[in-house]
Amino acid sequence: MTQRIPEETIEQIRNQADIVDVIGNYVKLKKQGRNYIGLCPFHGEKTPSFSVSPEKQIFHCFGCGKGGNVFSFLMEHDHLSFVESVKKTADLTHVDVVLPESLSESEENGPRVTSEAQKMIELNQLTAKLYHYLLMETEEGYKALQYLKERGMTEASMTEFQIGFAPNHHATVSSFLEKRGADLELAVQAGLLTEREDGSIVDRFRSRIMFPITDDRGQLVGFSGRLIDQENGPKYLNTPETPLFNKRRLLYHFSEGRTEIRKREEVLLLEGFMDVISAADAGLVNGIASMGTSLTEEHIGLVRRITNRAVISYDGDRAGIEAAYKAGLLLEEKSRMEIFVLALPGGKDPDEFIKEYGAERFLEVYLHERMTWTAYKLFYLRKKRNLQNDSERLQYMDEALTEIGKLSQAVERELYLKQLADEFEISIPALKEQLQQKIVEQKGSSKRVSAEDDFLLDLAPPPDDFYGGLVSAQPVRQTLQAYHASEYLLMKAMIGSEEAFSAIHQLLDGLAFQHDEFQALYTHLMAYYLDGNGADPNRFMDYLTDPALKNLVSELVMLETPEEATTDEYLDYINSLKKQILLDRIKQKEAEASEKDRLGDQEGAKQALMEFISLRQKLAKGDYEL
Repeated sequence: MTQRIPEETIEQIRNQADIVDVIGNYVKLKKQGRNYIGLCPFHGEKTPSFSVSPEKQIFHCFGCGKGGNVFSFLMEHDHLSFVESVKKTADLTHVDVVLPESLSESEENGPRVTSEAQKMIELNQLTAKLYHYLLMETEEGYKALQYLKERGMTEASMTEFQIGFAPNHHATVSSFLEKRGADLELAVQAGLLTEREDGSIVDRFRSRIMFPITDDRGQLVGFSGRLIDQENGPKYLNTPETPLFNKRRLLYHFSEGRTEIRKREEVLLLEGFMDVISAADAGLVNGIASMGTSLTEEHIGLVRRITNRAVISYDGDRAGIEAAYKAGLLLEEKSRMEIFVLALPGGKDPDEFIKEYGAERFLEVYLHERMTWTAYKLFYLRKKRNLQNDSERLQYMDEALTEIGKLSQAVERELYLKQLADEFEISIPALKEQLQQKIVEQKGSSKRVSAEDDFLLDLAPPPDDFYGGLVSAQPVRQTLQAYHASEYLLMKAMIGSEEAFSAIHQLLDGLAFQHDEFQALYTHLMAYYLDGNGADPNRFMDYLTDPALKNLVSELVMLETPEEATTDEYLDYINSLKKQILLDRIKQKEAEASEKDRLGDQEGAKQALMEFISLRQKLAKGDYEL
């Protein structure tokens, strides 16, 4: 027998949850006025247009149009069902409620979701426990355990990071899972096992130290195995691409380090798993690493939700320097993050540096010897040139001035100009003259419009021409004509008050909204009130199943409007709708008269023209009734 979460429990969780705290786990929010703003997690942007209202417990992005309440945010962001989002909200907000043991989705709560993904996660969790046990407690894992200890890893760290070991045997995991009644075909799909040409199913990972990999929600989605014996095979072997495992979207230790990243207000970008673990042992729990790939746009999208500052600490060899430069360029292009780089001496990676010089020295470099992104770019460009050669020296100076010219702060420009002047014994005035030419060449900025300018709207009853400032429910912004603004104001009033709905419903007297999404929302709202529900935008959003309508509700609720409108104002809004219908009819009759005249139908043209004149006269008198 299926069970649902009782409505009163949903209501309790909704009322006790703070949407700012929940969304703050995913998006770096900054208070601005009565709301909080941040970069939207649902589309790429550099100027924040994502707004969260603690007063209304609603979020809305004025860039892409997505919006809703705390449940719909988790449904959209974490790809959860409604029931799952309610349960996660309770967990995140520590609401003390008793939830049914077994839950399944009903049609009212949205589409039923398959459990395959969850089963894959459970298979990964079960296998991770096996790998960790084999490393810590068995003779087979002794060699791997000793290797890790020689690398300076403590048993406490091995347990914290759930490091494991896959023995050099083809059926360790497959036999383990089979004995527990697991679906081996699903384990193949999850990347734990592999199927040979003869149809036999064997372990994918063998003779490897195993690093469990979680996604941004903390779910165990795969593994990376480091070869321990010197045999043929790649040094690192990852879980293959699965519905859960995609290297472009995964960052090692991201979910586990999220809290510390927020606390420090910066992320430490590293290259390897051992770097992350050593940094954590040194006290820097904000370290993360990509899965053996270069930094991607998807990785940056994850990081910039929770911080605006990145510290890059890659290997100190030539490949590491190149990788750090490319990562910084991508961060610079795709985000507005503040970027720093640690240039470790001797070509060492962070793990090696900590082992040789100690955690305190690494912390000192991290805190006090980091390079600004401009300084690192100059360092990188300098290493690419032979500065003993006049031609290359001039090329380097030209490149350096190009970078300095990008800086907006005069003090920063002065600092790097002085460094160039001292290094090459050139006067600062000469460099400044050259720099000014560079700035003129590079100039060409596009005017930025602050998203906050569109947030707070001062609306009055509609004038005859148009309303400016209202934001369209569509991703493309547009100035709204009076009748469309009237639809916004009428619908906002009806969602906020059952009494307003009754009054407006009577005044409309069968008149339809001109835009389909408003008419659809009106129909749903009528059914919602007829079901005995009270005015509650949050609850109404849960009542809706169409994401586009939920987005529209969140936009309406977030609009700042005057105090509660009067019946006379409702009539003004409705007259605006009627006027638009009349205007459309006038255009229709004008076109009809023209077409009939072109076809030689003089009688038809005359009739259409008479109707056109009659309608124009009604418009002139302010009589909008048809």
